[in-house]
Amino acid sequence: MNNILTAIKAIVESPGLKYVRESNNVIQNRANQMGASFEEYVKDAFANCIGKDQITIKKERSETFSYLGRSTTPPDAILMSSDAIEIKKLESSTSSIQLNSSYPKNKLHSTNPKICTACRECEEWDVKDMLYVIGIVNKQILKSIFFIYGDLYCDANEIYDNVEKVIKNRIQTIDGFELADTNELARINNIDHLGITDLRVRGMWIIKSPFNYFEYLIGDQRDSSFKLVALIPEEKYKSFDNVEEFENFSEEYGIDIVDDESEDPQNPAKLINVKPTKYYIY
Repeated sequence: MNNILTAIKAIVESPGLKYVRESNNVIQNRANQMGASFEEYVKDAFANCIGKDQITIKKERSETFSYLGRSTTPPDAILMSSDAIEIKKLESSTSSIQLNSSYPKNKLHSTNPKICTACRECEEWDVKDMLYVIGIVNKQILKSIFFIYGDLYCDANEIYDNVEKVIKNRIQTIDGFELADTNELARINNIDHLGITDLRVRGMWIIKSPFNYFEYLIGDQRDSSFKLVALIPEEKYKSFDNVEEFENFSEEYGIDIVDDESEDPQNPAKLINVKPTKYYIY
């Protein structure tokens, strides 16, 4: 079953570091296509079909994912019987990640009102581990990619959910407005005298880049031309059925896998055993 280790291996060993495939089946220089194709590139990495023809890509994706998302609702993909994936593109390591109205998630729950029916019904599931994949794309060239699990990056869902609830409840107490039911923070209808203008009140969640926050674990390496980093909880890492194959591959290709500890986002006084996995090209 394909997982994060499959994706790392595919990126390192394939032409994906230099090329991405256009829909017309012609291989193009990555500098021309990576900016627009980063999300598709990541999905192809998980499906282990970077640079393949369109028919093969569709087949491999159908055997890898139970859900491929849409731009308006999270997540961007769900691995079959495995993780939910959210893919974000940045222009620099210091840029914050725009999550829009979807707050950071350590887990994705099927009861989340912001996911669509197709996602909720793509398979039998209640809770998914959340995997964030962040790429730094500068002038349409992929400079760095960071894989990180929500358990290492995000607090418990109720922390963010409670903030939204407090804001919603406060807005509901404001007199003189016609409030409508909504999954957003609020919707105020018929604001003007003609009753033709409404106001949608939406959240804009922002989170620091893991390249920035986790520099103490991954190092600087600003002189590298390409950087791949993955932070995986040790327990999660050991659960994969392709660990031995991946570690043999890593030894051959110079991927560095170490043992370390990271703060528990739900209680920074506690530490979580992690497997920082790093690959650099100079």
